[in-house]
Amino acid sequence: MNQTPLFKQDADLVIITGLSGAGKSSAMRFLEDLGCYCVDNLPPSLIPAFYNLYQQSGSLSQGVVIASDLRSGALFDDFETTVTSLRASGTSFSIVYLDCATDKLISRYKEVRRNHPLQPLTGSTQDAIEEERRRLDPIRALATNLIDTSDLSPAQLRKAIVKELIAEEASKVLTLDFVSFGFKYGLPRDVDFLFDLRFLPNPFYIPELRPKTGEHIDVYRYVMKQQLADPFFEKTVELIELTIESFIKVGKTSLIIGLGCTGGRHRSVAFAMRLADCFRDRGRKAHAHHRDAAKPQG
Repeated sequence: MNQTPLFKQDADLVIITGLSGAGKSSAMRFLEDLGCYCVDNLPPSLIPAFYNLYQQSGSLSQGVVIASDLRSGALFDDFETTVTSLRASGTSFSIVYLDCATDKLISRYKEVRRNHPLQPLTGSTQDAIEEERRRLDPIRALATNLIDTSDLSPAQLRKAIVKELIAEEASKVLTLDFVSFGFKYGLPRDVDFLFDLRFLPNPFYIPELRPKTGEHIDVYRYVMKQQLADPFFEKTVELIELTIESFIKVGKTSLIIGLGCTGGRHRSVAFAMRLADCFRDRGRKAHAHHRDAAKPQG
């Protein structure tokens, strides 16, 4: 199945640069969540070779995103030469420049209690920011997309990236990850929804089903024939469908739905599989993952 193209332009290379503290790390994390292969702090001269390797690798990623900035030191001086080389080779790419007001950057550095990369040379955060801005002016002029993050929260930055870079169809794609688990092994930390399947009879107490998992057809059928299985399944699908579009509007790229039973082998596994199959049939990107199914019983 072909992937929906992620970026608006006919290219799968994005170079992110700009002022230190302007949000490059947040932008990278968001694009990584969208399925991009992300590399931070790569010297510009290495970008063409790295991109060629990416293309030859047959990667299933949605594209490659490279952050390159003054952290590379003198190596960053090759940025303009690299851009010229990429254009001469016919490579399609975008350069996203993240800008930010000086007072906002000073405030951010105070909050995280870190020094600006150039501060050892300038002595003060403000002077370091202004020096970096001066050095980056020629790079800013090369940018295909300029995002001012001065007044943007992380969620607003994600929306700005979607508006600037992401194809309309791709921006509407939300991945659903259904994760089965056992309560006896603890709750998963990163779920958006959590459902408890322990109200259903436990196949663990059926001797011939005990060593199996919800992936086995006889266990799956046993779980799904229970009186409340179908009503619970239908209500769960209804709830998830109710929220999907709103999650997309606020910049969510994936939903993690936790499904728990006692040991994470039978009931939760069966429901994770059924839900993933249901949403795939509806044209959604959906996967089932079984955190504890392979753990020893006891």
